[in-house]
Amino acid sequence: MSDKPMSESRRDAVKLMLGAAVAIPVINLVGVGIARAAAPAVAADDPTGVALKYNADATKADRAAAARPGMPAAEQMCSNCQFSGASDVPDHLTCTLFPGKVVSAKGWCSSWTVKAA
Repeated sequence: MSDKPMSESRRDAVKLMLGAAVAIPVINLVGVGIARAAAPAVAADDPTGVALKYNADATKADRAAAARPGMPAAEQMCSNCQFSGASDVPDHLTCTLFPGKVVSAKGWCSSWTVKAA
């Protein structure tokens, strides 16, 4: 048996558990911050981008010819598309059509679909 009274052992165990409970989230935040690099933007010559007629500047895209229902062609852009989501890169969004890459919030592609309310 131990020379320490049982109450001290319990205190030590509780201190250890509380320390671990605080340390684990901090370690995860530091690890994720180091491991996560900014996703690259979709390039003009990206094969998926070319197939979907993606343009980083929606005003230069031929939206009128390929306008999709739900919003006037002039208002269609990645920022109001259902496939887009938040991103760590300023003025860019994630897109389920371009996994691992980001698109310009002011961009457009022929798969644009109005974001559900």
